[in-house]
Amino acid sequence: MNVGKILEKSVNKFGDRVAIIFEDEKVSFRELDRLVNNLSAGLIGEGVRKGDCVATFLPDEMDIALSYYAILKVGAIHAPLDVRLKEEEVKLIFSDAKPVVIITTSQFQDMFLSMRGEIPSIKSIIVVGEEVKQGCKSFKEMRDKDSSRVIPVEVEDGDTALYLYTSGTTAKPKGVMVTFANLDWFPEDMHAIWKTNENDVHLLSLPASHISGPILFNQTIVKGIATSILGAFNPRKWLENVEKNRVTIIHFVPPMANALIQLNQFEKYDLSRLRCVALMGAYSTPGLVKELGEKMGLKRCCQGYGLTETSPLLTLESPDSNAPLGNIGKPLPGKEVKIVDEDGDELPVGEVGEIVTRGSHVMKGYHNDPEATEEIIKDGWLHTGDLARRDEDGYIYIVGRKQDRINVGGLMVYVSEVEDVLHHHPKIKEVAVVSTPDPKRGERIRAVVALKEGMEATDKEIIDYCREKMADYKVPKEVEFRESLPKTKTGKIARGELAKTSS
Repeated sequence: MNVGKILEKSVNKFGDRVAIIFEDEKVSFRELDRLVNNLSAGLIGEGVRKGDCVATFLPDEMDIALSYYAILKVGAIHAPLDVRLKEEEVKLIFSDAKPVVIITTSQFQDMFLSMRGEIPSIKSIIVVGEEVKQGCKSFKEMRDKDSSRVIPVEVEDGDTALYLYTSGTTAKPKGVMVTFANLDWFPEDMHAIWKTNENDVHLLSLPASHISGPILFNQTIVKGIATSILGAFNPRKWLENVEKNRVTIIHFVPPMANALIQLNQFEKYDLSRLRCVALMGAYSTPGLVKELGEKMGLKRCCQGYGLTETSPLLTLESPDSNAPLGNIGKPLPGKEVKIVDEDGDELPVGEVGEIVTRGSHVMKGYHNDPEATEEIIKDGWLHTGDLARRDEDGYIYIVGRKQDRINVGGLMVYVSEVEDVLHHHPKIKEVAVVSTPDPKRGERIRAVVALKEGMEATDKEIIDYCREKMADYKVPKEVEFRESLPKTKTGKIARGELAKTSS
C-alpha cells in the first residue's frame, strides 16, 4: 500500500466526507490531504528521506493520524511509541530504531531534549502544543503552513513502513518490521467478512501506537470509512462516542468489555447503529461474549485473532455466524493457516497444536534481530506460539500458549522482560514471574521472589521499583516471598510448579 498515493486518490473518491474524528474535531478527506501535505513538506524540510525512521510519542488524538500519513507519504518508517513507556524503555527502543525525527507533545519535550546527546541519530524534535522550547520545532506551524504539492515517494511492496515494538523474549524490545505490502491486508479482510462500506464509522478504542492505529487509518483512506479516535479509555466515554459519532464497527479487548458491563448503562445510549463488534487481543470467555452481545442488542458479538507480526488478522467471525461461542473464526481469505504438531505436521480435526501461518501478510522480520526472526519464521511459516484446535466446520478455538508470555488485557508481556528488571533489585536473590487469572483483564502478573540473606522487603517496595522501570501494564500486581524457589533436576527454576500454585 502506497499510503501517500491512496490518500491523494481518496480526495477524489470521498471529497468532503468525514475521514477522522477526535472529540469535537472532524477532518474531511480533502482537509486531511491538505494537512498531511503540509506536514510532509515540513518533514522533508527537516531532512527526512525515504527509509529514515520517524518516531512518535503522542497520545491518541488527531495529530497521531496526521503524523502517520505524513511519515509514510515521504517514504519514511513510522515508529509509534506508547506514551506509557518510561525513559529507559524509550532509550532502548531508540538505540535500535535510530529515529532522525521525534514528534511528541510539550509534556515530553524535556525528556527528548535530554536524550538527544545519548541518541546521536536524533536530528529534530517536533512538538505538539503551544509551549515549544528552544531546540524544538512547532508541529502546529508545520501543519498549518500551506506548501506546494508533495509528490508521494515511490515505495516497493517489501519496503518497511512501520517499526512496531513489542516486548521481547529478553529485556530487548523487538521491532516488528511491517511492510507496505503488509498494510494492504486489513481493509480487504474487514470488507470480506464484515462487508464494510463508506457509511461505516470505526471506533479506534485501542492504543494508536499499536497495530490498531495504522490498520484503521489505512482502512479510512482505502474504503472511505471514518475513524473515530476515542483517546484514553473510559466506559462512559466509550458509550458516548458510539452514540455521538454513530459508530457502526468496533474491535476492542475483554477488559474494556468487562468495564462496560460493570458500568451497565447500555440502555442510556443509542447504540442502534452498531452492527459489528469484535473482542480480540486476549482470551474471551463464551459467557462474556454472549453477555456483551445481548446488552448491545447484537445478534452476535464476534471474535478474531491475529498478531502484530501477521498484519494483524488471521481469523475473524462473521456477525451472521451460528458457530458455537468461544471460536475465533475461520482463516481469512488468502491466508494459509494450519495447526501443527512439534514436527510441523498438520494435525487432524479436534487435535491441539500450534497455529502457524505463511503468506504476504507475514512481517518482514524483527529489526536488527535475525536470530529472533529465525526462531519465529521457520521454512516460511510463522509460528505464533499459540495452541488451538479446529472443529469439523473449520472454526478455530484457542486453548493456550507455548511461550512464556502473559496477556494483560490484550498487551503481551514476556516474563523474562519483567524478571530482568527484578533481577537488578539489590535485595532479590531469585525471581520467577508467572501469570494468575484476573476476572477483568484475563491475566495478571505475579512475581515470586526469594530475597538475599538478611534482607527484608515489602510487596509495595518491589512493585514501586518495577513501576519506575517499566510501563504500568508490565508491573506485577502481586508479589509472593519465599525462602527459595523450586528447581528442576537441571537446576532451573520450576516455573511450571509455580504456575500451578497461582491458578
